Amino acid sequence: MASPMAVAVMTKKALELAEDKRVRTLLASIVAGIVIVMLIPLLVMVSIFNTQAGFSQEVARIVFDGGPIPTDIDAELSKAMEEMIDAFEELDQTIESLEEEGFDDLKVKSFFYILYFTKEMTDFDEEFYAGFVDCFVGEKEDDEIYEELEEYLSYEFTETEKIEIRNLYLFIKYGYATTDKITGIPGEAFNDETFAKLMQEATKYIGFPYQWGGSTPETSFDCSGFVCWVYTHSGVYNLPRTTAQQIYNQCTPVSKDEVKPGDLVFFTGTYQSSNPVTHIGIYVGDNQMLHCGDPIGYANLGNSYWVKHFYGFGRL
Repeated sequence: MASPMAVAVMTKKALELAEDKRVRTLLASIVAGIVIVMLIPLLVMVSIFNTQAGFSQEVARIVFDGGPIPTDIDAELSKAMEEMIDAFEELDQTIESLEEEGFDDLKVKSFFYILYFTKEMTDFDEEFYAGFVDCFVGEKEDDEIYEELEEYLSYEFTETEKIEIRNLYLFIKYGYATTDKITGIPGEAFNDETFAKLMQEATKYIGFPYQWGGSTPETSFDCSGFVCWVYTHSGVYNLPRTTAQQIYNQCTPVSKDEVKPGDLVFFTGTYQSSNPVTHIGIYVGDNQMLHCGDPIGYANLGNSYWVKHFYGFGRL
């Protein structure tokens, strides 16, 4: 069975081939012939990536969720996915040992995932994982993370890799890559005057970046800072700056059958914290929310990440 390094090399070669127009034409003509069977391993490796996101959403979702891996998948790809899942478990253990609040494990894994399939990374051990994770410790901007990783790995990220990492991160965490990929607010929700006032304020900030501890348009926002600002400055409810947990404590719990646009939706375990509630969004109807992701935008609550971390609905 091929090693992680061999899988990475095969993937890069396949991508190089797929990006050459002449080779694509040749491949197409071969596929039309009787020798298509000979191309299956190559096509499977290319399927790790796609032309829009730079990665296969199907493969990424299985790896990030921890399986199960389909039994009919190519052996090389299956082995690579198994090794990635094992690596993620090691990363989780390393991250848990930090006991640091606000740490984004999905960002760490998104960097690791793209690097695994583009860089000839060798064997991993506890020391490697510790050094890799340490590059993300602290309230760092992405540019600082890239700088530390490049020094640690002796590797320079390409702009394409940076785009792939960001797209993968947004897809895994929020289920979309840009805010316009979400349907948005159902029109009938605006029949409620209170909700209309709330969203008139909230939608001003779509596209603003996530900022840990941020609570104003000048600093940008984190999840609770965004909700506090929107409720207070819309005039809907005076909600001084506080945490997602404290906002939940002020709410009346609402069932899924009773939830309506303008209610709040809460999540747990989105980062390491002593509080059960770690993330908050504004429910907008049609099983969607508007929240301070990165950037502020809509997210579908049916996404497996939100289903996994769902805590409850509440009403102020």
